[in-house]
Amino acid sequence: MPCPSTWGRPSMQFAIRPLAHGLFVIGGLLLCVTSQAAAQGRIRGLVADRDGAPVVGAVITAEELAANGTSLATTDASGRFSFIGLSRGEWVFVVRADGFEPVQGVADIRGSGPSTAVQFTMDRDLFNPPAPTAGVLAGLKATDLVESLGQADRLFDTGDYELAITAYQAVLASAPALTSLHLEIGHAHRELQQWEQAVASYRAALAADPSSSEAAAALDLAGVATRDR
Repeated sequence: MPCPSTWGRPSMQFAIRPLAHGLFVIGGLLLCVTSQAAAQGRIRGLVADRDGAPVVGAVITAEELAANGTSLATTDASGRFSFIGLSRGEWVFVVRADGFEPVQGVADIRGSGPSTAVQFTMDRDLFNPPAPTAGVLAGLKATDLVESLGQADRLFDTGDYELAITAYQAVLASAPALTSLHLEIGHAHRELQQWEQAVASYRAALAADPSSSEAAAALDLAGVATRDR
């Protein structure tokens, strides 16, 4: 007999369709029963995307419903994970991964009988894509970048120019390709009447983009202000 487990997402109903040999498909999640060492409360599984590619580094949180037991696991390079020694009872498994929508399932862990093998299928989060692995913004998530830039802009708009400079410099350090930030840094120095620093920032912006008319005009104005001091 397969273990009486149900898998799915919150506030959704799924039909259970038996396939063969104790194998069930429930709302895109695969649940099957194996014949190894269930007395240890063992669960092993695989996390993959809709194309079948393994999701590496996904974090699986196991929480015991009847007590305060919690356990964590992370998928390896093949998308696999395992829990060993879970106590008897119902457990909730929540899977989270960068760039994917979370999924969860509930399983009844028994003290005897077969162990359980599970497969989670994750959908990509279109509003929170993973960081690119190549290119000038490799390793940077778009949402994090937009948030950091927004924070720096707000500091500038409220007149906190010193903090804005620090914030822009932090973004520029993590994404050197965003050379237009030299302009923002220069503008903040200009508001503080730090003309030498403003000139240096505008020169950096112009060196990165010689065709930038904004950088050229800002450099001319800052240069005039420096000479008039």
